[in-house]
Amino acid sequence: MVLAIFSVVTYVVSIVLGPVLFFTTKAGLTEAARSLHILPVEVFMLLEVPVYLPLGLSHGALFAGIMIIFILCIGAAALTCGGFIKSLRESLSKPISVAKTNFLYIMPLVGTALLYATILISDFQATQGIQTGSLNFPAQTSPYNILLNLAYAPIDEEFAFRITTIGIPLALFLLVAYRSDPHLNGVKKRIGFLLLTLFSPELAKSRLGHKTVAANGLIHGISVLEWLLITVSSVMFGAAHYLAGSGWDIGKVSTAALAGFVFAVMYVSYGAYADILLHWYFDYYFTVLDMASTAYGGALNAFATVTEAVNLVIGPIVLIVFLLVTVLKLGDYLTWRAIGGSPKPSGRFTEPPNFQLSYRVAPTKCWLTSNIRRIVVHPKLYSTILYAKEP
Repeated sequence: MVLAIFSVVTYVVSIVLGPVLFFTTKAGLTEAARSLHILPVEVFMLLEVPVYLPLGLSHGALFAGIMIIFILCIGAAALTCGGFIKSLRESLSKPISVAKTNFLYIMPLVGTALLYATILISDFQATQGIQTGSLNFPAQTSPYNILLNLAYAPIDEEFAFRITTIGIPLALFLLVAYRSDPHLNGVKKRIGFLLLTLFSPELAKSRLGHKTVAANGLIHGISVLEWLLITVSSVMFGAAHYLAGSGWDIGKVSTAALAGFVFAVMYVSYGAYADILLHWYFDYYFTVLDMASTAYGGALNAFATVTEAVNLVIGPIVLIVFLLVTVLKLGDYLTWRAIGGSPKPSGRFTEPPNFQLSYRVAPTKCWLTSNIRRIVVHPKLYSTILYAKEP
């Protein structure tokens, strides 16, 4: 709860700091006055479509438009799954669940864990002689031009690698599979459904009664087609960073692919605002805090230092807890598969039919999963196992 509140405050501050830096500093105003006549828009991973602007577009207007998109994304994230306040209230009584817990609440957990995971991978690769490299700009590039590029990247790259690459094929599949559904009668409804799928695959699938992450869990709620698209787009996202020749070395492929995978899972579980915000967290969030720290110093320097430290400290904790929960659930699944039980979409397990258990009860509260669990001794396996008690 404390991490969520602290993180949201820092998100809001960073959104405010961007325009303040861009439109109140001399270097920022110089960059804002520059004009743009061609806006590159990427679609389907590697296809770049140049959008010509006959009247031109100032860098300042482009930056302002990007900030509006980020604000809308934060607003959408705050309203999902009953809202941010509801998730705060339920934080001590209900477990965190993807597509059920508000995204703005879960974003700091996902972001910090992913950040630390990429650091671990990069450090390990460096010990093996595999360098990650760094993003390079020409020596005379203005810091505000860099800020503009890093602000545009989350929108452009998510549109290319997630929204069009995953959203459009999924929408076409659903339109064909559910072509007789009354929600898809008529051209207008089909176009509206296509746009809804691009915005939120989860909402689109829910409207048709298709399996969703909220109803069926992360594994079963994402279809085989979606997992295939997620995997392909993630691998291509990793490769694109290296092949772009922007300073990244071969080691960037693995970390970018991992990030792309997480972005994609959040996209299909929540919507376009989720992967854009996670990408924003890596590209814009820390950059603008560092720039504000350099430009203004004082309290902002302390604020930026504390913010970065909190993100780095929380990351490994969240990552360890996530791995422990994953191992625990995997152990449950494998054990019950071995004795003939079956998993439910909720992630809980049922006892096998006509099965007699001999057990001793030791109810405990597991803080990792918030489920009351019992210790059961299976007479055939002669081992102690854990399974979730049905409510």
